[in-house]
Amino acid sequence: MKAFGFVAILAGVVALTACEVKSGDTDGEGGEGGAGSTTTTSATTGQGGGATTGQGGGGGGTGGGGECADATADECGDCCNEALPDAQAALVLHAISQCGCAADSPCASECDTTDATTDACNDDGTVNDQANNTACVTCLAGLAEDAACVDAAATDCEEDAACNPYFECLSSCQ
Repeated sequence: MKAFGFVAILAGVVALTACEVKSGDTDGEGGEGGAGSTTTTSATTGQGGGATTGQGGGGGGTGGGGECADATADECGDCCNEALPDAQAALVLHAISQCGCAADSPCASECDTTDATTDACNDDGTVNDQANNTACVTCLAGLAEDAACVDAAATDCEEDAACNPYFECLSSCQ
């Protein structure tokens, strides 16, 4: 499993981000072998080469790493944020839901208030994305990457069609 600091994402969006990303997609195709060689197929993310044995070499395959896969490690997260703002927002909602609104979540006392202007948790179980709650954001940003609610938010994101593109983009980061 590959972890990324989703607290850093939160800083720019004013909500939580701390997610664990599972291994990325391997949609790429390996290269073709040269004359007189044994062809081996490889799965790649982004630009990659195929493995070959014998004489000649295979050409590199083009993988399914997404538009941010070629960015440097430092730039990739920012690229995903800019390329997929709606999917990033979905991740933030999952994080608030799991870490701030769920029963016994670590930030419930800060996020689930009785004041309509600061209550990030609606009575119907949805997240109030209009809440202005600095204490909730501070609590969420301070969560450890290995918090159980962070894992739950990652799972929710991975299974949500609106959030998964962001999850996949981040998983392509090197």
